[in-house]
Amino acid sequence: MTTANHAITGAFIATVIKQPLLAIPLAFLSHFVCDALPHFQYEFIFGRKRMFYYLIGDGLAALLAAAFLLSQHVAHPVLLAVCGFAAMSPDFMWLHYGVKHGTHDLRSTHGPIARFHDKIQWSATVWGIVPEVIWASLLLGSIVALQ
Repeated sequence: MTTANHAITGAFIATVIKQPLLAIPLAFLSHFVCDALPHFQYEFIFGRKRMFYYLIGDGLAALLAAAFLLSQHVAHPVLLAVCGFAAMSPDFMWLHYGVKHGTHDLRSTHGPIARFHDKIQWSATVWGIVPEVIWASLLLGSIVALQ
């Protein structure tokens, strides 16, 4: 799932739960649940321009979602931001492996958590952008409606 949608999911959890000690770990765990859903994925090669363009675009989408929510005067914006960060944080392992190994070969260089993280993404395709757009729209609308 895109970073933006992981962050939006974390913000949604914070909107519903409102208790930081419960919302933050649930947001973190939501990352793996979301990655098990059909979602967007493109095979990037670490260090190539196309990967960095995608990461910049995804980061901008997350920032636009945050700006939209702030413009709606959401309650507990700091909790939403922390949960959004917690929800997207498991993907930082890919940056670690990319910098360390320059590869995405999970069979030879990655540990059991990374292999699990990769295995649950059974339906990650370019066409997964469709459920991603629907997911973002539904959750952003729900966050605003629940305020």
